[in-house]
Amino acid sequence: MMSFIIKNDDHLLVVDGGNTCDADFLCTYVRSLGGVIDGWFLTHPHSDHIDALYSILERHFDDVKIKEIYFNFPSDEFIRTADENEFGHVLRLREQFELHNITPKTVHAGDVYTFGDITMRVLREPDESITTGDPINNASVVYRLEADGKSMIFLGDLGVDGGRQLLEKVPRELIKADFVQMAHHGQNGVDKPVYEAIHPDYCFWCTPDWLWDNNAGRGYDTHIWKTIVTRGWMSEIGVKWHYVSKDGTHEVPLAEEKY
Repeated sequence: MMSFIIKNDDHLLVVDGGNTCDADFLCTYVRSLGGVIDGWFLTHPHSDHIDALYSILERHFDDVKIKEIYFNFPSDEFIRTADENEFGHVLRLREQFELHNITPKTVHAGDVYTFGDITMRVLREPDESITTGDPINNASVVYRLEADGKSMIFLGDLGVDGGRQLLEKVPRELIKADFVQMAHHGQNGVDKPVYEAIHPDYCFWCTPDWLWDNNAGRGYDTHIWKTIVTRGWMSEIGVKWHYVSKDGTHEVPLAEEKY
């Protein structure tokens, strides 16, 4: 699922983290980098994005140190109405916060957080007036990472209407980026104009092989997912390279010109 680690000489950040089943590997990886997370940023309250954090707090709390947790989830009523089951995952995470006396920071559009030479900007926060598509996906916080002269946009699972709002409210110079995390695992997320505005050179796809090929068992591009359409958009935009989670863990040194 979606799991990113950003590290410089002195600081380490995590974005989302994935499912419960991703937690052990993520914990081991973080420990190999020193074991201290300066900031853990969440995009939205779907279980495949928050349950790794829940599991680490539940089972690995003494194995890593998390200094701050940042997010902005929509209201309980909004989440419960959209998906009662997903609300249960939010409650589990909240119980871990209470158990460990953690007070997360609520982010808002325009906030800027600095960790040495790493900057995380909040470009968008949830808007509960958007109830179309998957409302929880459209409540995704959008972050902009700036480090080593490079920039990256984290879209979470943002949908079409949330993407259109992003274009309406955020200056284009803040949307343009070198890297992009593909919305909703690369399909049925934001539409093409958002990617055209970002105009990335490189794309990160949190996408398994079956989704990458739109194959539910009957062959290439034979199912209902829209990954192949999105891949076509990125080809038209002129993306140089795709990092896809189906190929394993990727380590990308931002300071270098070759990726």
